[in-house]
Amino acid sequence: MADRFFSRLLAVLFVACWIFASSGEHGVVAQETGADAEEQDQLPPDPAVEQLKLKASGGPEALGRSVNALARVQAWSAVNELLQPLATSAPAADRAALIASQISTDQRIRISSAVDVSDEAKSALDAIFDARAKTLRDPSRLQAAIKQLTSSKDDDKLAAYRTLFRGGEYASAALIGDIVRTSDLDQRREDLRVLLKIDRKAGIAGLRRVALYGTDSARGKALDALAMLGSDEVQVDLLTRRLEASSDSVSREPALKIMRLALQDAMNEAVASQHDFGDVSVWAINPKRDGVVPTQAATWVVSFRNAADAASRLSRVGDDDPSSMVQQLTAQLAYRVANDPDWGDAKNRDQFIQGFFGTASAEEVLAAWALPVLSNSVASENDPAAVGVLRLIDGEISRGLAASLLRQGADASVLVETVDHPNATVRYEAAATIARLMQSDPKLTFAGMSRVQDRWQQMATLGEKGVAIILENRPEIISSWQRIMAGAGFEPQITYSVAALERRLSLGDDVRLIVSKEQPRDASAIEMIDVVRRMRVGRDVPLLIYSPAPIIEKPELIEDEIDRRTEAQKEFDANLPDQFGVRGGIDSLDIAIERSLIHGAVDRDWTKRRTLDLQLIGQTRWGDESLKAGVIRSMPRPRSAAGLYEILLDSRRRAHLPTLSPSDRMRYRMLALDAIAASTEE
Repeated sequence: MADRFFSRLLAVLFVACWIFASSGEHGVVAQETGADAEEQDQLPPDPAVEQLKLKASGGPEALGRSVNALARVQAWSAVNELLQPLATSAPAADRAALIASQISTDQRIRISSAVDVSDEAKSALDAIFDARAKTLRDPSRLQAAIKQLTSSKDDDKLAAYRTLFRGGEYASAALIGDIVRTSDLDQRREDLRVLLKIDRKAGIAGLRRVALYGTDSARGKALDALAMLGSDEVQVDLLTRRLEASSDSVSREPALKIMRLALQDAMNEAVASQHDFGDVSVWAINPKRDGVVPTQAATWVVSFRNAADAASRLSRVGDDDPSSMVQQLTAQLAYRVANDPDWGDAKNRDQFIQGFFGTASAEEVLAAWALPVLSNSVASENDPAAVGVLRLIDGEISRGLAASLLRQGADASVLVETVDHPNATVRYEAAATIARLMQSDPKLTFAGMSRVQDRWQQMATLGEKGVAIILENRPEIISSWQRIMAGAGFEPQITYSVAALERRLSLGDDVRLIVSKEQPRDASAIEMIDVVRRMRVGRDVPLLIYSPAPIIEKPELIEDEIDRRTEAQKEFDANLPDQFGVRGGIDSLDIAIERSLIHGAVDRDWTKRRTLDLQLIGQTRWGDESLKAGVIRSMPRPRSAAGLYEILLDSRRRAHLPTLSPSDRMRYRMLALDAIAASTEE
């Protein structure tokens, strides 16, 4: 019994010890697991990030360097921690500029686009960079650097160079201003040298602008600086100076011919320029006319400004030849309308006439130059100039002047013919001008009066949207086109034949687009194009010849077709000569000699030589890119307005005048209604 009891006691003790040991083990494991989780939640900070944050307290430049380094390693929480306080307590301008000077452009972009950086931190970053930009452009700072250019100490000159090069276009403007104001020849030479190093093209352009439009003193010094260059690009400016001082007609005439040719070239380039919606930085003369300031302008407007500058040079040297005067006035009016499409109110007209003709009356100027300038503008397809001269014909106009502008014997005058101009704005302005002229005598008659009255009738019913003419007779296709044109912002007008299209287009509405199927029922598409392009009002209208919409095949059919084409292409490519003239490729030859020793330069690719594709020649008409012929495209019928984006953008790029706005349409409607009412009164 004692042995049995003792053995049971040992068994119980063993089980108890095992349970106790097991519970203790699980407790330890649980404690260790909880500790690991807590350790994972509270990782030790990155020593490099902490070190950069500590260094940021060393001053503005140290703060900028730390932000730059933290952005490089994408430590956005630390970047946010350093920048966010600057939003609430903005540093002084000089300290902000020092901070920004240490942050590179690429890191600034990364911070600005980082999702984990707060908006307040990004605003603070923009603020310190704005402060840096203002510091770099500070006029007093730039002027102090300019004065150091002639210092005898190399360190001072080096610091001045750094300041001016960081100033960019504002430093160039300050240097140009100092060139035309200083009397120190050494200072002017040093200014010119640094100006050309910063940006040669922009520096010369600024000096040329002052030499043309500056005060007498500024012009003289700018021309002196240009004479130091001795380059071909400034010869016309030096020629202008020479002609201003010369009265010898024998020596003047050859020089004037050169300047007239320069004006003609500049005007042709302006008319041919495309409207690409891009802006460039150019110089404008400052209010004191003793320097320049940077400004932004559209690239095509700059082309018209260059032509106006060429005209100003001829005007400055006193070129009063009638044909040259017409070109000068055309260029000046074109630039004013191109720069400001709403140009032409009473103040603009008075300033223009006084600026070019002095004390001459408006009636004398219009009687002598209005029709010649309008004729030249229309003939050269210079739409802005045509609008400018039409708006110039306004104010108190006598019956005699009105009759002389509207009558040209038995033929219609160029003013009357302009009511059929290809550009809607030009033809409406012409009709509005005639309405103003007839206010002096509503019963005035002239050749082509019925054409003018038709244009008034059309203007009186001018819609709120541009028109798209659709040549189609299938109801389901018509419905699709109506939906597409509504999405593109056009008013669709349906025609069923080329003859109906011709009648519709002859009305002279604001037609923005003509679309036609490939096979109209009464003519071919080519004949339709000829009909449209022979009409003045249809000369520049974009044309779209559409084929049936593409059929979406089943995926397996498409894959089979791709496989067949791929195999055929591989077989064809295997027999093509490579750039060395070897069929199948030079790699297929069993030779051990270096290829370049046998075949010469390995960089030349002789496979670019292609035989003439006669079928492609016949398609050039569909892709006519000339300005006069407008835009012609052949494409599958689009399924939405997005499919018209390319042709509409391309046609818009070719226009130097904006499309009619709602206020323009209202103004033309009211003018037409008043003209119709005045002409029908007994």
